[in-house]
Amino acid sequence: MSLDVLIVGAGPTGLLLAAQLARHGIKPRLIDQQPQPSTTSKALAVFARTLEIFDNLGIAEEAIKHGRKLYGANIHDDGKRIAHLSIDKIDSFFPFVLSLPQSETERILAQLVESFGVKIERPVTFTTLEQDAEGVTAILRHADGREERCRAAWLIGCDGAHSNVRKAAGLNYQGIDVQALFVLADIKSDWNLSTNNIQVFFSSSGVLAAFPLPGENNWRLIANLPPDTELPENPDLQLFQQLTTERSGLQAILSDPVWTSSFGIRQRIVDKCRAGRVFVAGDALASHSPVGGQGMNTGLQDAYNLAWKLALVIKNQAPIDLLDSYQAEREPVSKFLLLSTEWATRAVVQSNPAIKFLRRLLAGVTTSFAPVQRRITNTLSELNVNYRNSPIVQEDYPLPWLSRSPKAGVSVAPLKGARAPDVLVQTDKGQQRLYKVLINTQHHLLLFGSKLPKYPKLAQIAQEIEGKFPDIITVHIVLVSTKIAEELQWQGSTLLDPQGECHRRYGASSESLYLIRPDGYIGYRCQGADVNKLMAYLQKVNLT
Repeated sequence: MSLDVLIVGAGPTGLLLAAQLARHGIKPRLIDQQPQPSTTSKALAVFARTLEIFDNLGIAEEAIKHGRKLYGANIHDDGKRIAHLSIDKIDSFFPFVLSLPQSETERILAQLVESFGVKIERPVTFTTLEQDAEGVTAILRHADGREERCRAAWLIGCDGAHSNVRKAAGLNYQGIDVQALFVLADIKSDWNLSTNNIQVFFSSSGVLAAFPLPGENNWRLIANLPPDTELPENPDLQLFQQLTTERSGLQAILSDPVWTSSFGIRQRIVDKCRAGRVFVAGDALASHSPVGGQGMNTGLQDAYNLAWKLALVIKNQAPIDLLDSYQAEREPVSKFLLLSTEWATRAVVQSNPAIKFLRRLLAGVTTSFAPVQRRITNTLSELNVNYRNSPIVQEDYPLPWLSRSPKAGVSVAPLKGARAPDVLVQTDKGQQRLYKVLINTQHHLLLFGSKLPKYPKLAQIAQEIEGKFPDIITVHIVLVSTKIAEELQWQGSTLLDPQGECHRRYGASSESLYLIRPDGYIGYRCQGADVNKLMAYLQKVNLT
């Protein structure tokens, strides 16, 4: 079949999926029904985990250049600041939220896609599909009215909450409507507020959130309205001036509304993420309240999760069953977000005095204790997303839950399915972040030596794995040392860990191994660096 993958929808999810497939050597076809890319800001928040993905794609610096770094959030109630949530202590080399208009995110991703020789075809409308055991035939309509039958091995719907792909595939999209109405504006505001922090104002009349945007005095304002209000289609400057004054208590002067909108909250999720050879991702898979800013980031992770699996299957390096893990891993993430954002939305719009008292209490408690604040900010930054219950992750590690740090009280050894920690190591190019070492699209095997490493054993394992899986696994031997010992007969990658920090973060107090998937999550770990157990795992998931 000449076309491996047809992607419908060139928003952030579809663009990232196209780019990542191209990096894996699979050139997709990417279409969108809109004649031009989005010009409005829409989704703003780019969290740390997304920036790590962007960094792997080589576009993080470009995104940061055009965005604004936000290091925390100030929470106010009746004109007084009652709490501060700090983001700059999260477990990432990107300890901030990047405020970046979605139009800029799409522009940067589109440039990346086009650099791989993938054309974004506009306007091309998907209308319906037919599929069989070998592939999918999509019926497409072009701007001149011409109808095309496009045959592809796989079809991915990244076409938003009103997805035509989802409907044509027969996937049910169910959920609830939350009784909450909001208006938003991208606007200029002259007030004395930090442009490095999000501001949230609670008052007796409702909530107002203010997000600094790139540029001078540029802000995104979001405010709720009473549930019985008729939503204005195009909220005007006067409304936002009134809401800002009464809810913040500040004498702000608003001007130049670039974009205004209004919306209700519809929580929806598909009953299945896949129908035969058709997948959905992003808002086509699940849509939820924008409180917390998780939507776009979650869609990008959908794409990042699916891309490497689809590429291995297309290249006959893994069985088609591997694709079943997409739903097993991403559906729980979306379900958690539906519940958490629904709860958060109801909490912020409630004017009940009891809820208001509880909200103040929780704000104080959650920001007063560092472990609680760290947990919240790592979760918001999507660093705590994990696939521990996935059928394709495994560990041979004795009593993993007992591996605790006496200082921090947190798990040292990351569990199976967790995001792999990013730490500094020494390479032949000097000091580098581990994620920079794991830059290619293969699996990466970290072989940790003990304080008295058995060099012949480590070299034998490394040579055996790279010999059997040359196109799938890159091996790195990690040593607590300042130099490579002559006894190590290994010509491949050796990472030096002089202070033992990498060993500590991976709980490698003795010989152990970690297999890091192409999406940066731990597929397998074993204490004892047992190659036979590793081979048994690789056979179980049928990587060839």
